[in-house]
Order: sequence, then structure tokens, then C-alpha cells
Amino acid sequence: MKLIVNADDLGLTAGVNQAVLLGVRRGVISSASLMVNQEGTEAAIQYLRSGLIPRAGIHLCITAGRPVSDPDHIPSLVDEQGFFHRPSWFTRVDPDPRHIVLEFEAQIEKVLRRGVTVTHLDTHHHIHHRPVVLEALIVTARSYGLPARHLKPAMREEFRRQGVATPDHFCGEWIGPDASVVNFFRLVTEAKGNGHRVVEVMTHPGLADDALAARSSYVTERQKELAVLCSRELRALLDDEGVHLSDYSASETTQVNPAGQRR
Repeated sequence: MKLIVNADDLGLTAGVNQAVLLGVRRGVISSASLMVNQEGTEAAIQYLRSGLIPRAGIHLCITAGRPVSDPDHIPSLVDEQGFFHRPSWFTRVDPDPRHIVLEFEAQIEKVLRRGVTVTHLDTHHHIHHRPVVLEALIVTARSYGLPARHLKPAMREEFRRQGVATPDHFCGEWIGPDASVVNFFRLVTEAKGNGHRVVEVMTHPGLADDALAARSSYVTERQKELAVLCSRELRALLDDEGVHLSDYSASETTQVNPAGQRR
């Protein structure tokens, strides 16, 4: 079985960037998702350009911070100050899907222009559970030939029906009090036992500092996740189980390099 251990929120803060780097170098993190509109974005891009963090997808964000696009071009996504609406706003209003695609493309192109290969797409706050965002994500993934994270089996099948590659199984429940070595290994072995060949486990490593506390309610838990992800016990369990760490290339699709070429 191939296991994608993905670190979400790369670029959120300097402490999150450092935690992802530690998890890649000393732990089991094998993939990451980059936020392109946050205070740590530039440093994260430098990590990627230098190869310190080998590769990343885009953690497409339309629920925090400012857009990459001109706010006047995507009015249905922003408030009067030009900031994205919070996730709860999407429960009341469906934005224009054309605006979502425009911003998704702007975020991807920002990274490609910096010479970073993009491996996959997912979204901050899992906002593509909203149908209008899911529609835009599928359009964007197909346009770039990129795989995407599904959130449930029905979404996985819809992705595949639309020609968007995705892992066989997604584990999004390794979070908070459940983020332990025991639970991580249990999720992996259960997925393997169910016959899944490519599995993604979502993680949120970080260093608990003031910068993170100012931007997220999930703070000390991130540092606890990092400790688990870097533990020798977890690595040994996965090795003994014959689990191979991978990134989204395991989803049998292409990656997009800065020249816009698919490989």
C-alpha cells in the first residue's frame, strides 16, 4: 500500500513551515499542501524551490485572508474590505462559480510562476464539500490535469467519473485528541485491510506560537501532531506493515511543472 501523509497549511506561518520541514526530514510526512495567500507563503515557496520540502500541492483558499486575484474581479467571494468570507458564509450564499475558478487559477499560477511544481489540489477548511466549490475544483483540476483530494467515497467516484484522479481512500479524522500513534496506525491498517492501494492521511503539524494562535484555533494540537509524525515508533510500525510513503504521484496522474508541462 502507498501512503500519502499530507501536511496541510504549509505557508500559514513560519512555525507551520518549520514543522512541515521537520516532519519531512525526520518523520513520515511525504506530501504537503501550500497556502499561497498567507504570511508564511514566501518562505514556504523558498523551501520548495530549494528542495528542502520536495514537493507540494495547492491548499486552495477562499475562506481566509485576501485573494490573489483583483478583488474587483471576484466580488462574490470577498467582503467590502476585500477579504474572503469565513466558511460559515458559504452555508448561506453560493458565490459565482466563475469567480471561484478564477481565484483557484490565480493561486496555482502564482506558484507555477515561482518555479514550483504542483502535485495536487485540495481546499482550506474542506470548502469543496459545498457543491458550488466542488464544481469549480473539478473544472480547475481537469484544466491543469491535476489530482484532487476527495472527502468521501461519493466524491471520489464523482472525481473519477469526471476524469480527476484521487486516492482510493482519504483519512480526515486524524485530528485533535485522536492524533496519536495508535490511531494513525489503526487508520492505515484498516484502509489496507479494506483493499485500498493508495491512501491519504491528512495532518496539520505546526509549532505552537503566537503567530499561529492569531490565525488558527488549532494550535497546541499541531505541535502534538508533529511529535507523533516524527516518532520512531510510528515509522517502525509503518515499515513493519510494508507501507510505502508516497505523494500524489501515487494517484496515477500528472503533475504540472512551472513550464506548464504535464508529466
